[in-house]
Amino acid sequence: MIKWIKRCIMTFDGFFIYHLTKELNQSLMKSRLEKVYQKDEQSFVFIFYIKKERHHLIIDLDPNHFGMYLSEQEGSYQQSSQFLSTLKKHLDGAILDEITQYQTDRVMICHFTVYDFILGPIKKMLIFEAMGKHSNLILVQDNIILDTYKKMFFESGRQLLPQAAFEFFPSDKKTFDYIQYEEIHSSQDLVNTYMGISPLLAKYLIEHPVQLSDIKLNPTYVKSNKKSYLFDLFDEHLEKVYVKCLSKLFEIEDVKQKPSYLSQRQFITKQLKKYEKKREILNASLEASKEGLNERNIGDTIYSSGYPLHEKHSEIEVDGQRLALDPTLTLNENAQKHYKNYQKYKRSIEHIEAQIDENESLIDIFTNLDDFIDLQSDETIKDFDQELKAYGYKAIKQKVIHRKHQQKPNYIVIEDDYALYAIGKNNIQNEYLTHTYAHKDDYWFHVKDAPGAHVIVQTKALIESVQRKACMLAAYFSKLKNSSSIPVDYTRVRHIKKIPGKPGYHVIYTQNKTMYIDIDEDLIIEIMSKALRK
Repeated sequence: MIKWIKRCIMTFDGFFIYHLTKELNQSLMKSRLEKVYQKDEQSFVFIFYIKKERHHLIIDLDPNHFGMYLSEQEGSYQQSSQFLSTLKKHLDGAILDEITQYQTDRVMICHFTVYDFILGPIKKMLIFEAMGKHSNLILVQDNIILDTYKKMFFESGRQLLPQAAFEFFPSDKKTFDYIQYEEIHSSQDLVNTYMGISPLLAKYLIEHPVQLSDIKLNPTYVKSNKKSYLFDLFDEHLEKVYVKCLSKLFEIEDVKQKPSYLSQRQFITKQLKKYEKKREILNASLEASKEGLNERNIGDTIYSSGYPLHEKHSEIEVDGQRLALDPTLTLNENAQKHYKNYQKYKRSIEHIEAQIDENESLIDIFTNLDDFIDLQSDETIKDFDQELKAYGYKAIKQKVIHRKHQQKPNYIVIEDDYALYAIGKNNIQNEYLTHTYAHKDDYWFHVKDAPGAHVIVQTKALIESVQRKACMLAAYFSKLKNSSSIPVDYTRVRHIKKIPGKPGYHVIYTQNKTMYIDIDEDLIIEIMSKALRK
């Protein structure tokens, strides 16, 4: 079975945030911000000091496990970004007045006071929008955005750009201060009517129609399915762990952080930089060689000049322009010299263009690898390392296990009542699934015009539910996973062809259709909890 990080299954809804803000305020209110670090590309660490104690506040924007919580884990953080520099510039040494929630939405606001020697106290807000794949962190002063982690521009409506006026995400839902059950007929009615109520909480409330203010806090973690919530609304027969505070739910039971695969990332980054630098050099050489093609015109000019070709000149004048020549050579020899130079530049252009094609192919490969590394897990990284080795990567030495037969790639298989889905999470797996594993009558799914998984579907009938599930899996295991309305192409495997001279995971296809899909993260988690490794 695939092991999923527990936080992927935490329901981080408005009711959870309502209690989390109270909990965080107990530890952090009126504390001083000492340091801000970036833990990885999508998470930040804020170190606060109060009453001779330091507290580490994590804000994680990863769509798979977003949240804000206190952590006892310490580490050395060397990640940097422009947004981190902005946070340090504006918030170092600031006092955290309090953390609040916007209405009952999934929005947490850290209210800071910064003391300026000239201007005195200045109020600033760090706003965390906990919206799954749309999660964001926004720094605001006087209702003007100073900077934002994700920058978004739209023709009209809400803008998320520096110097734009900040607006909270518009909603016509009610707050959950008091629920009028006489107007509610289903759990979906609750979700649609009240801000911050998740499907999980709504299902419980339909079965137990109580006011949220009457529910007692009891942070609960279920061992079997790794689900958690701020009180026990799970089946009574499940084995559970109860903890004292909500932050503990983020780190319970030896939760593994997403592997960074630092050596692989460093190798890919180094290779990309090398080939991008080579691109600049090759393009400059190509331009120089193209300019050299003018040598032919010089030869033509000499022959059409009317001067006796056996004579020697240091220069000649043709049509009012002077042409410098080698005085030790005759005009004929000068012309032939320029023709030879022309042929040399012409041959060099062909050679350079071939090098450019090869170099662009390598840039494409390493860009693709850079996208795929985020999809890897401990089960698939060996396949990924094997692919990197072909380009000179030396993996950390491990004990060698000799096998009689070459092992199949470690792809994912999911099976339901209607179909079997095989998913590749790197290029080796993709090539194997499409060209070896798949039958010509199987279906092939892939995001449109972006790196991602090859998803093979074996089914008797490609009904709509199977199409949507396959499209969602292809979208989720792709570079576009954090987008909305993601285009996914699909066709029969018989219509997939290899591209001559390209690796096998590069394909062309015909007779395809396109479906636009939004990722349902809860559904993905449910699907993947039943997945198997092959």
